[in-house]
Amino acid sequence: MSLRSQYEQAVRDLREHAAEMRRRGASAEAIARAMHAERRRLASLFKEQTPEPHRTRIYERTLRVYGNESGPSIESLRASGKSWEAIIESATRPGLPVE
Repeated sequence: MSLRSQYEQAVRDLREHAAEMRRRGASAEAIARAMHAERRRLASLFKEQTPEPHRTRIYERTLRVYGNESGPSIESLRASGKSWEAIIESATRPGLPVE
């Protein structure tokens, strides 16, 4: 399995974690914050493993799109009008690969 495939699967696996938090009664905000933090952790972990020059292209694209090499902050997502549910959904959906 490629590194990208592993990353995509790890991100999709966050859906089950979010569902488990819901079953335990966590609020949408708590789930969104947890999923966002874990998604950023996964992104960082997998970026570190990505060989150059592809890693640099990923960082450059992320910086260009979000103004931050780590991706959007939860505060910026909320400020742009994203609901807690939208943040949960996007945190558990792999983005498009950088070519």
